[in-house]
Amino acid sequence: MRPLQSLTLEAMLDVLSTTFGLIPDTRQTDRVNYSLHDTLMSGFAMMFFQHASLLEFQRKMKQRRGRCNLETIFGVHEVPSDTQMREMLDGVPVELLRPLLPTLFAKLRRAGWATELKSTVPSGRHQGDYYTAMLDGSDYFHSTTIECPGCLQRSDTKGEVHFHHAVVSATLVKAGSHRVWPLDVEEVRNSDGQDKQDCEINAAKRLIPRLRQEHPQLPLIIGGDDLYCHAPFIAQLRDLRLPHVLVCKPTSHVELYAWVEELERLEGCEKGQWHEGPACRRRFFTYRIARAVPLTAGQRLWGTFVEVWEHDHTGKQLYHNAWFTDLEVTATNVATVVRIGRSRWKIENEQFNVHKNHGYELEHNYGHGQQTLSMVFYLLNLLAFIAHGILARGDRLYQRCLLTTSRRELWHTLRTAMGMILVTAWADFLLLYLDEAGPSP
Repeated sequence: MRPLQSLTLEAMLDVLSTTFGLIPDTRQTDRVNYSLHDTLMSGFAMMFFQHASLLEFQRKMKQRRGRCNLETIFGVHEVPSDTQMREMLDGVPVELLRPLLPTLFAKLRRAGWATELKSTVPSGRHQGDYYTAMLDGSDYFHSTTIECPGCLQRSDTKGEVHFHHAVVSATLVKAGSHRVWPLDVEEVRNSDGQDKQDCEINAAKRLIPRLRQEHPQLPLIIGGDDLYCHAPFIAQLRDLRLPHVLVCKPTSHVELYAWVEELERLEGCEKGQWHEGPACRRRFFTYRIARAVPLTAGQRLWGTFVEVWEHDHTGKQLYHNAWFTDLEVTATNVATVVRIGRSRWKIENEQFNVHKNHGYELEHNYGHGQQTLSMVFYLLNLLAFIAHGILARGDRLYQRCLLTTSRRELWHTLRTAMGMILVTAWADFLLLYLDEAGPSP
């Protein structure tokens, strides 16, 4: 596919630079040595190159040559130290950074790339193409000694208090695809005057209305684990015209399962089978559908219960799960609904696991601060993750580099080059790696 100028690294940096430049700096102008714009761009560059102490290299390069790669690639004129960056970014309003997520997704949709994340519901009242947004929470900071007023707290069996920060992410996923796209994120954070500790479900309740407001016409199906299969939250989803496929476990939905078993005794459940794969690796699926069942004993919220068992050709059970949904589930679309429900694991594997264990070092304490620093670094890290996803999809030089080595090894080499070689543009790094570079500037 032809590369799009709107989704090059330079175009993404232009969007970030514009947003960073509009964030008000409350410091006294006569005491400002480093602009807030340059500091935010430096923080993004540190995350982009997955380097916890990138800035000192660049300060030394600028001292030697008068220029550095942060200036030539990222438009940073004055490079702050790590300590200065932490001090300046602690207090930056998170709500002014987070809108970059819908802005970048809008670019993805205009390019036509977002259609790769759509799933088709082939029949029923909700027939059509949908994006599946999976909800899940994850800790990104943990300590027994470092804390701030926004830290969540929990005690272990020995009574020791653990401080942590967490987020709830709404991430677009698709069964059968490794690509994911973080659509929105909400911090799980204690605030001033808050009587009870914040929790994942409350953060999701704040996230969902904003998600619908920013994407009013986006055809979405919301998925999530058993935590989100909660009557008030589902009522909120339905008020916002957001269909759902949510895991429901028997231990937390006793009344629902009792109702389903009663329908089973009355032969009121629909059952069936389908299979997938070639004969030697064929997998067999058995399903059970119970329609018009209440989620709780109060019977104020009704929906459809879908349960599935997966077996291999020897009869060994490989998988079993159940979901509560407001989709019209039939024999012709039950396999699609199940695939949507099962794709929940992708947010854990393709986003959180990659973010924590594949170079981004999400759980590394880049800086905690006392106000917003921890979440600012999280968002800069997330923006780097998104930028890498766009490059992997549309930057042909970057794609050629990935064909020659592992992603981890490629970025290790680029980090090394970042501290040693001055280039004029991002493409120069990639050409250097491919041994196709011209003379150094």
